[in-house]
Amino acid sequence: MTIVYIIVFLILLSAVVGSLSAAPWVPTKGKDVGRMIDLANIKSGDKVYDLGCGDGRLVFASTKGGAKAVGVEIFVLPYLYAKIRSFFVPGSKIKYGNFFRQDITDADVVFIFLMEKSYHKILDKFNKELKPGARVVIYCWPIKEWEDKLIEKNKPREVDLPIYSYVV
Repeated sequence: MTIVYIIVFLILLSAVVGSLSAAPWVPTKGKDVGRMIDLANIKSGDKVYDLGCGDGRLVFASTKGGAKAVGVEIFVLPYLYAKIRSFFVPGSKIKYGNFFRQDITDADVVFIFLMEKSYHKILDKFNKELKPGARVVIYCWPIKEWEDKLIEKNKPREVDLPIYSYVV
């Protein structure tokens, strides 16, 4: 029984750590996955990162056009689900860990869905690591500091969240 308590504790701890560091896990709606993929303009051979990938929806959708996609997740339950699914999706890779420590210098496209409070930290990472021409697609909240890099705001219907696309 002690093992069960330890496992539950570790799962809850990973959820809390993820929530406090960047954002809680909130699955992206299926139709919004398609909107984000379209806005990212992913090409065959692109290297795609989903930072805070959850269950890997964007990772798996990105590989359909021939991209190599990496998802990084710190919350154990969605990570395990995505990891298992990744064995059946060529071109996908799911990593467990803190995405702030993931090297993204080879990224062509980066997806994020974070709370605005973590933008200062992720912007430091983007400014240091992303190469010119890399595309960043963000669900929900814009990066105000990058207004000059905004190339498109996907206009949502009343019930949809906005999606922003930037070029570094």
